[in-house]
Amino acid sequence: MLMKYKYLIFTPTLILGTLIAISSSSWVSAWLGLEINLMSIAPILINKMTLQSTEASIKYFIAQAIASITMIFFILYQTKSTLFSLNQNHEMILTAVLLMKAGVAPLHFWFPQVMVCSSWPQCMLLLTWQKLAPFVLLSFLTNKLVEVSIMISAVVGGLGALNQTDLKLLLTYSSIAHSAWMLSIIYINELVWILYFISYIFIILSTLYLFLKLQISNLTLFQLIKMPSNLKLMFLLNFFSLAGLPPLLGFIIKILILNTLMSVGFSLLLVLFMISASFISFYYYLRVTHSILFLTSGALQTLHFSSSPTSILSGYPILSLLGNLLLPWLIILV
Repeated sequence: MLMKYKYLIFTPTLILGTLIAISSSSWVSAWLGLEINLMSIAPILINKMTLQSTEASIKYFIAQAIASITMIFFILYQTKSTLFSLNQNHEMILTAVLLMKAGVAPLHFWFPQVMVCSSWPQCMLLLTWQKLAPFVLLSFLTNKLVEVSIMISAVVGGLGALNQTDLKLLLTYSSIAHSAWMLSIIYINELVWILYFISYIFIILSTLYLFLKLQISNLTLFQLIKMPSNLKLMFLLNFFSLAGLPPLLGFIIKILILNTLMSVGFSLLLVLFMISASFISFYYYLRVTHSILFLTSGALQTLHFSSSPTSILSGYPILSLLGNLLLPWLIILV
């Protein structure tokens, strides 16, 4: 009975924990907000008490608990410190803790394992909302570890998804690659970071909505279904937008970041790493779209839809088209 209403019960505290963390003026209250968030997301990750969902919840909880224990241990050394007054050693450790909580390389070891064991609604939370508080808190910490993380995230995100057929793993490594872009801009221009984060959330939710409705979790399943051309177009738009193909939303927001980074003299090496990783990402997105467009056999009876294609498309193409084609121009005007 409790599992039936878990989203209704734990979503308010999940939101509350994040809001406490991002609005805190001290590291103790920020840690408290992160803990409230953790205690709320752990039950949500358990889906009908299946072995797979329980495994996802336990792995997530252990990884986050290790990060939380490390965080509070070093905070206790400076109980009166604000978000702006930490010594260099503590700042480095807190940076590592927050990178681990956000699932950013090189401390992303738990992220792919948890994503594979989670359902699509749970993946939506892990890829979007759960990254908000750690990234906001990271904006108060500037050290060399962040630059190292940007470089490694760009490489891991680009190479990790190669030859992946599991769509959850593919989106996991895509998220790590996008984290490199978000980390690079959050210290320089918060408005651009907010625009990037909102755009990323829109594209991810649009993509995952289709996977959820079609009950697809593996690339090979696209060969077993015959989709309407409109639905194929939506997949095409969302994946190319994630890859940063012009003139879609993902491209415009990356150009905006590059323009901002170059205007302040950001490290050219890191910029080249991120651009190179984007080209690699574009390759594996092409593989996905190739499977969708050309490798379908039309054997609809082998896959059961949770909704009819008509109901899936109702209102969705308009939203996706507006988001990917019109939002970029609004961003340019802003």
